[in-house]
Amino acid sequence: MFPEPSAWLTARLRYTRSCAVMSMVGSSLGLGDRHGENILFEEGTGEILHVDFNCLFDKGLTLEMPELVPFRLTHNMIDAFGAYGYNGPFRKTCELTQGLLRQNEDSLMTILETFLHDPTTDFIDKKKRTNPRVPDTPEAVLEFVRNRLRGLLPGESVPLSVGGQVDELIIQATSIRNLAAMYIGWCAFF
Repeated sequence: MFPEPSAWLTARLRYTRSCAVMSMVGSSLGLGDRHGENILFEEGTGEILHVDFNCLFDKGLTLEMPELVPFRLTHNMIDAFGAYGYNGPFRKTCELTQGLLRQNEDSLMTILETFLHDPTTDFIDKKKRTNPRVPDTPEAVLEFVRNRLRGLLPGESVPLSVGGQVDELIIQATSIRNLAAMYIGWCAFF
């Protein structure tokens, strides 16, 4: 697959960076259901591709076994990042991505607003919304995403720095307690 060490290193770096970018984008949108079948791996380049975006805006918190992690960051994924684990290129790319998301908040919110007001799209399944943290109106969804982009934790009024937000998300994603509470089919320890 990789005849030269430099090709292997490049693929590993692409894997790490694509994981970081999608982790930040996904957590900003409250994307859940990130089990192994919804994250595809491109063997030639090392990049990952996410599929199945049906579980947005923290809809995962409404499941019978609520999803408590902001994104998938299991031990096997971390091991594939290399010697630094999540404290090397993964963290740096997370910080760069989150910084870019914050800088482009207005553009992102404008795009998101068009989707939320599309009458053919049902982003908010009100019948299943039982958790008060989960937004249930288009306005609440916009506020939810805006707060995530700004680094505001639920119930807080002071935003975290980009680095602080990334730290908090990684802590939540790697918490043994959060991973142990996941649905068995999510394969939290794989």
